[in-house]
Amino acid sequence: MSTSTEIAAKPYIHDYGARLSEGVTYLKESRSLFWVDIFLSEIHLVTNIDDPKATHKVVKISIDNYIGVYPFSSELPERVGAVFPLDSPEGVKEAFFGGKYGICRLSLLSCKWQYEVLYSSCSQVSGKDWARLRSNDGNVATNGDIYIGIMNDFHVGVDTEKEAEGCIFRVNVKQKSIDLVMDNVYIPNSINWNPADDTMYVTDSLAFKVWQLPYHNGNPRVSDKTQFIDFVPINKGFDSPEPDGSVIDSRDGFFYSAVFGSHKVQIFDTKGQLHRELLFPDTPNVTCCCIGAGGDLFVTTASLDVENGKSSGPGGSIYRVSADVVSGKGDVHSSKRNPEY
Repeated sequence: MSTSTEIAAKPYIHDYGARLSEGVTYLKESRSLFWVDIFLSEIHLVTNIDDPKATHKVVKISIDNYIGVYPFSSELPERVGAVFPLDSPEGVKEAFFGGKYGICRLSLLSCKWQYEVLYSSCSQVSGKDWARLRSNDGNVATNGDIYIGIMNDFHVGVDTEKEAEGCIFRVNVKQKSIDLVMDNVYIPNSINWNPADDTMYVTDSLAFKVWQLPYHNGNPRVSDKTQFIDFVPINKGFDSPEPDGSVIDSRDGFFYSAVFGSHKVQIFDTKGQLHRELLFPDTPNVTCCCIGAGGDLFVTTASLDVENGKSSGPGGSIYRVSADVVSGKGDVHSSKRNPEY
C-alpha cells in the first residue's frame, strides 16, 4: 500500500522570472547543482549547494554568445532541453547541452557556446522540419553516449490528432556520431538506466507511460520494449497525468518521477509498483527531480503560464526536500555521468 506525504518546504531557490525549470542534475565531485529553463533557453547552476542564493549563476544561450557565425535563422529563439555538465573535483568548466537543433558545447568560463552534432546529420531520419522541433530531456549512458529526446517547439505545439514528430537520438560527441533510437513519439522525456545497467527506461509523456527496454553492450533493444509504469490508473481524477523528468536512485533502484499538472513526485519500486507519493500543494507543475547531497531530493517546477510568464506563485521554483522521503541510504552518486568527449 503506497503512502502520500505533503511537502511543506519553502522553495530552495526561486528565480521569479522562471518559466520552465527542468532537468535538475546533482554532481557529486563538484557538489554542484544544474538545471535548465527550457523556454527561456537558460542553464542554471549552484556551485555551493548549501548556499544557493550566493552561488547561483545563469547562462543565457542565444545567438549573441555563439562562437562564430550562427548557422540557423535568427527568427526562432534557441532552446535548452537538457544539460550534461563535465564534473570534476575542481569544478565544472564545460558542459554539453541539447539545443534547438543539436548537441552543443558550452564554456562556463567564457559563457560562449557552439553546435557540435546536428540532429539533421542523422542519416536514418528524413522529412523532419527541424525548425518545428527542439531538444527535450536526456541523459548519459555508462559508455558516455548522450540520449536526447526531440519534440515540437513551443511555437508549433503538440497535436495528438497528427502523426508524432518527436524522436530519441543517441549521440557520441567524441566520434561526432548520431543514431536514431525511437521515432514518432509526441513527447519523449526522461531516460534512465537501472543499477545493473541492463535495462533502459524511457518516459513517453503523452502515452502516460514509462517503457523498459533491454540494454546490452551500449545498445537498447527497442523492439523488445515493455510497459514499466502506466500513470493513468494510479492518478485517477487527472485527465492528463503526464510523467515528466525522473531519476533512478543508484543505491536501491527506486524510480522517482515528477507528474506534470498533478502536484506530485511519485516513487516506484524496482518492479514499477507505486511505493510513495510526495505532494507539493503550492504548485501543480512539478517537472523533474534528482537525489543530491546528503540524500536530499531536489525538485524543479514550472510556471502556470509558461509561454507568457504572467502567473504568480512559486511555479518555476526549485525545492530541496529532506532525505527522510528518499528510500535509498548511503553515499549518493551524481545523477548524470560525464559524456564521452
